[in-house]
Amino acid sequence: MSIDDVTVDSLEEENRDLRRRVAELERRLAAYEAASGPARAEAGERTDGTRGVGPAAVEHVDMLAAILDNAPLYIYAKDVEGRYLLFNRRCEEIAGRSFEEVAGKTDFELQPREAAEMYERPERQVIASGKPLQTEEEVPTAAGTLHVLTIKFPLVDAAGRVYGVCGISSDLTEQRRAEQENQRLQAEVVRMQEATLRALSTPLIPIARGVLVMPLIGDVDRRRAEQTLETLLAGVSARGARIAILDVTGVPSVAPEVADGLVRVARAVGLLGAQVVLTGIQPRLAQELVGMGDGLSGLVTRSTLESGIAYAMSAVRG
Repeated sequence: MSIDDVTVDSLEEENRDLRRRVAELERRLAAYEAASGPARAEAGERTDGTRGVGPAAVEHVDMLAAILDNAPLYIYAKDVEGRYLLFNRRCEEIAGRSFEEVAGKTDFELQPREAAEMYERPERQVIASGKPLQTEEEVPTAAGTLHVLTIKFPLVDAAGRVYGVCGISSDLTEQRRAEQENQRLQAEVVRMQEATLRALSTPLIPIARGVLVMPLIGDVDRRRAEQTLETLLAGVSARGARIAILDVTGVPSVAPEVADGLVRVARAVGLLGAQVVLTGIQPRLAQELVGMGDGLSGLVTRSTLESGIAYAMSAVRG
C-alpha cells in the first residue's frame, strides 16, 4: 500500500466520522425544535426552520452536546407545560428511553401518575417562584431506587419570562449506602465495646467444679448491679454451679440501693439451686445489709475472698 493510499483511507475515515457527527447533530436539533417549538414561539423566536448554523455554531453545539452526554449527571429540561425539551444520555440510560421517545411529552404520558405528580410539584414551584429549588429525593427506576440530589431552576427568555425549567441531578445512591453501612458498623463497634466492658466489669471465673468467683472492682451502680445479676445467673445455669462467690473487696463505695440489688442476686441464684457467698464487705456495705434484716437469709458472708473460697471448697466436698 502506498502513502497516497493511506492518505486517501484516512481522509475517507475522517469524512465518514464528520458525516456521522453532522447526522447526530441534525437529529438532536430536529428533536429539540419539535419539542421546543411552542415554547420558542411564545418567547417570540423564529420557528420557520431557519437555523443560520455555520461551522462555528455547529462546533459550539457539538461541544455542548458532548458535555451534556458525558457529564456524570442527569440533565433534563421541560417547558412550562411539562413537555421535555432536553434529555441527556444519562437520563436515556436510566429511563430506558431515547430523547426522541420523550421529546414533547410530559411525565404523565411516560410515568405512573404518582411518580409524575412527584416530579411535577417542585417544577411548578420553580416556575411560580422563578427561583431555583434544591431537593433530595428517591427516584424509582427499572434498575432500582436512586437517591438523588437535584437542583431545578427556571429557564428565562430575553424578555425575562419563564418558558421552562431545567433539572440537574447527581446520584447519591452509593454515597448513602456507604453512609448507612458506616452507621451500621459504628453501631456494631459500640455494641461490641459495650459487651467487652460488661465482660470486663463482671468477670466470672470458675475455680473448681461447682464453684464460681465474680470479683467486682470499682463503683457499683444500679446498672452494673443488673449486669452482675444477668452474668451470674447465666454462669450458674450454664456450669451447674453450686456456689457463686461475689467478692466486693475492690468496691470503694456502694450506693444504698445496690445492697438491695446484691440481696436480689442471692435470691435469684438460690432459685437455681446455688448459693451466693459475699466476701470483702466494707463497713458501709455491712451497715446497709444489716438494715435489710430478713433480706439476708440465704446469703453467706465472709470477710475475705480467701475465707470465702475455703468455705466454698468445704461445701462442695461435703
